[in-house]
Amino acid sequence: MKKILASLAVVGLAASLYGQGIILENPGPGLVYMPGDVLFDGLQFNLGVTISAGATAGSLAPIGLGTYTAANDPKMYTGADMGKFALGGTGTAYDVAGVASGGTAWVQLQIWYDGVGGLFANYTAAANGGGLVATVLFQNPTAAPLGIPPTPPQKLSGMPDVHLAIVPEPSTLALGALGLASLLAFRRRS
Repeated sequence: MKKILASLAVVGLAASLYGQGIILENPGPGLVYMPGDVLFDGLQFNLGVTISAGATAGSLAPIGLGTYTAANDPKMYTGADMGKFALGGTGTAYDVAGVASGGTAWVQLQIWYDGVGGLFANYTAAANGGGLVATVLFQNPTAAPLGIPPTPPQKLSGMPDVHLAIVPEPSTLALGALGLASLLAFRRRS
């Protein structure tokens, strides 16, 4: 009886130490670059990140807080090291619905430049306001807390490099000039 209780205690302790899921931190090699291929640093720049995950690319749901900015992140900034970020509590693992222990999750990050004082409340506002934005979708392993030996929660090791950039939109005059040029080029000659 004592052996059974001791075994259950060890399994319970191992499961509580290693939560299933992922840690919202990119250890690299996937790094975040600002315009001009300058690595994001979290001091001069701040990111906003909306994170969703699921068992398939079509079943994504928000995890953790869902949207992290300097205003709601417990650390008050998203930067950890050059090109890297850490979201939420340090080392906090978040479960991904529908993903079995030790399985692979699909993770989507919508990232935008959030400035020092919070330029944009969310990704949509940044995209509509002409801000620096990027979206990445990738697969990431999760922890197997009940495995032998138990594995710790995984960081965002499957994340590719992210390059934040402004995508310029053509002005009305530029589109009008292009339309006029095409009319002149294809006009019928009599």
